[in-house]
Amino acid sequence: MLVVIIGQFIAAGAGVFSTMADDASGAYILRYHTIAGPLAVLILSLVMIIAAFIGRLPWRMTGLAAAFIPLLFLQSLFIIPYRYPTDIPALGRMPWLSALHVVNALFIFWLAFQWPVWTQRDLRELSQRPAELTLESPGALASGG
Repeated sequence: MLVVIIGQFIAAGAGVFSTMADDASGAYILRYHTIAGPLAVLILSLVMIIAAFIGRLPWRMTGLAAAFIPLLFLQSLFIIPYRYPTDIPALGRMPWLSALHVVNALFIFWLAFQWPVWTQRDLRELSQRPAELTLESPGALASGG
């Protein structure tokens, strides 16, 4: 997921700077940013959610995977005032709201960056639980006292 998110940042930057330089061939990369990138994030999120359910992982780990979906939806909403100003006239008069698209992207990047760290911590905690449960099981207490 982190690689896809970094790819999204690169595509956005390359597309914006190519557009500013009137390079139509370079601006083509914005299509990746607007179509293929979000689709890849959505598919990866769904795969991770399904894998978390199949693996019976804790809700916190499943929730992290699911968190990308509403953030992806917000990305689409935040770009509306800039990209489609006439569709919703009230928002069209506030193109500065589209700056939230970038802020949300930073949050998505932070979440993707933290996800492996949090997952490792949760998996470490899960691997320690069976040892604790066997020490606290009724049979262990009966034989010890």
